[in-house]
Amino acid sequence: MNGDYTIYEKNKETKIATITFNRPEKLNAATTADWKEITARVLDAQDDDDVKVVVLKGAGRCFGSGHDVVDLGPHHGWGGPGTRRPSIRRRLTFDKHVFWGRHGLLQTILYCDKATIAQVHGYCYGGHHEIALACDLTVAAEDALFTHPGYRYIGPLGQLALAIETMGVKRAKEMMLTGTPLSAQQAVECGLANRAVPLDKLEEEVNKIATTIAALPADAIVMGKAFFEAALDALGVGTGGTLSYITHTLQTNIRYEPDEFNLFRQRTEKGMKGALKERDSHYRGAPIR
Repeated sequence: MNGDYTIYEKNKETKIATITFNRPEKLNAATTADWKEITARVLDAQDDDDVKVVVLKGAGRCFGSGHDVVDLGPHHGWGGPGTRRPSIRRRLTFDKHVFWGRHGLLQTILYCDKATIAQVHGYCYGGHHEIALACDLTVAAEDALFTHPGYRYIGPLGQLALAIETMGVKRAKEMMLTGTPLSAQQAVECGLANRAVPLDKLEEEVNKIATTIAALPADAIVMGKAFFEAALDALGVGTGGTLSYITHTLQTNIRYEPDEFNLFRQRTEKGMKGALKERDSHYRGAPIR
């Protein structure tokens, strides 16, 4: 089953469903509509008794490069220079209902009744990084890189509670405050990924893990996931999702000082390529890949 952004495949024999992000010409960059489509596909798998495991992966050179920069701003309701600033409620709508809230993409994956596996290669950036964070397991190719470019635009954002619980306080803070990507091996060392394998062995390794999980009784998987949901909520991860959409909305009110990098202003003045060049110049000397 093909959507505008995803390919959804299901194997009734193995009980494994695969959701492939399918915009390789743009490194699988996603728009608001695309995030909604992924959410719908995960819910399709969750409601299907022929599915026990859901694998999420990217077509082409990478898992995914995050939110499409062309869609940044408009998804919050900004209409361009000279237009009125959108209301808080308009900005909160995306952050809560599309991404971080109980019915948004990340909570849908995090609390999916079926087991979820992120099959990561190449860039795992932005929203795709948070998808990998939300999955039950992450298997990475040795070429994988994990981070959120938004950390270099407006600072720490997203599912901070889950990142802290997964990666540990120091490593999560380092990524969020510097924007420096983690290699696949570093991701394994801090718990962001379960294992790192050669790229040509990635699909084989994921299939092996997915098949092992799918051998379990369906009810056992669902009950086990329910237990983890309760445990994550006890640890504050559910509250962290609420804080994520509130914080991200508040961050759209950031006031930039004259010497600070402002993505939207630079994009208006220089175009997207010029803005990214300006960003790299602004952070010259800082580690980045």
